[in-house]
Amino acid sequence: MIEADAFSRLGFGVTGPHAGLGAGRGATTRLIHQAIDLGVTLFDTGPAYGRGEAERRLGAALKTVPRAKVFVATKAGVHAGGHRDLSAGAVEMSLRDSLKRLQRDHVDLLLLHGPAPDELTDKLIRRLQAFRDRGMIRHIGVCGRGGELDRAIELGVFDALMAPVNARLTEAERQRLEQARAAGLSVIGIETMAGAAQAPSVPGSRGDLWYLAQRVKQRLQRNPVAPTTGSPADSLRWALSQPYANSVMCLTTKPTHLAANAALVAALEAKQPTS
Repeated sequence: MIEADAFSRLGFGVTGPHAGLGAGRGATTRLIHQAIDLGVTLFDTGPAYGRGEAERRLGAALKTVPRAKVFVATKAGVHAGGHRDLSAGAVEMSLRDSLKRLQRDHVDLLLLHGPAPDELTDKLIRRLQAFRDRGMIRHIGVCGRGGELDRAIELGVFDALMAPVNARLTEAERQRLEQARAAGLSVIGIETMAGAAQAPSVPGSRGDLWYLAQRVKQRLQRNPVAPTTGSPADSLRWALSQPYANSVMCLTTKPTHLAANAALVAALEAKQPTS
């Protein structure tokens, strides 16, 4: 179990544009430091993002930040070369490489990246628990969207799930997240703003071009994200007002968007009654 106050309600994802051409290294570093100044303590990344570039950027940005001030999550299962391997040995090699790129002796949370339910073997779980005993990780979890999450809840050995949290969730998906939280797992929401209405604009930055390229790619693959009627702020507000997630991840390349998201979270928390 992860302590209730172990990380902030808003997390920052060092993924996507922060793993390559969508943002320069300096811009990524400045956003990470801004996030910390705004009270964000949860940072998520993974070796598959930019062949380890995202982890290297996060590690470099946090080098001067006290380790107790942040909660760092990374993944294993889809590796820096893009190949998928959830064998116990491959996961151990992935973790050791991630720690080098992050310049840390441990991570707070290691998430298995999209395992199939039958890949959550006793051997793999014993290896994850050994990592924890050695101090290489503090908590273990699963990142996914289907049966692997059900299996993780059923096993009763994981501390956290990372899964989509947005208004398009089916009733079964909502019940799964409620079940996870009732079982004591922390839930970290992703894809919170996927499909939110965006005002049309001319791309004015590398980040804008990256997001435009992603939308074009989805259309070419005939796999567009279903649009919603609300704005990104509406989507974030909805996710935080529901009982499904302890925290939600924010992915942005714009300081103004990051500041607005943090302000929205602070306003919502100020309205919550104290216990």
